Amino acid sequence: SMEECEALCTRMAIMVNGRFRCLGSVQHLKNRFGDGYTVVVRVGGPGPEPVESLMLRRFPGIVLKERHGGLLQFQLPSRAGSLASVFSVLAAHRGPCHIEDYSVSQTTLDQVFVHFAREQSDEEPGGVAAPGQDAAPNPGKKLTSFLEDDSYQETTV
Repeated sequence: SMEECEALCTRMAIMVNGRFRCLGSVQHLKNRFGDGYTVVVRVGGPGPEPVESLMLRRFPGIVLKERHGGLLQFQLPSRAGSLASVFSVLAAHRGPCHIEDYSVSQTTLDQVFVHFAREQSDEEPGGVAAPGQDAAPNPGKKLTSFLEDDSYQETTV
């Protein structure tokens, strides 16, 4: 599971269609490929509409991902607002908007993995092998191009 990977691994790599797409520490992968933050708000009282409109108005770029009764789940891109502003807005409107509780969490490793898994296809990159032929790619060439490509280098802290 991703929780075990997060607990046991110091470095991770994710492959898509036989190619390494990312390599680095868990935190590096979350920062670079994550979608920012998940904000979950539980609302009581008349309904969640005031909180929904408040969040959409105060944080341009925020996306409502799920709505179940009085529970709202938003995806907040890192560039859309600071964590301090999220907490201050929710705390200031706790009473008037009937906010019972809220949580803010970083993108999970599962979400990063799913982001890359969407790109996975069953077809062999570069075409399909003819019937009876085995289209074995040259793994050394792919690894070399991955290591030489600056866009995939790990940042160090």
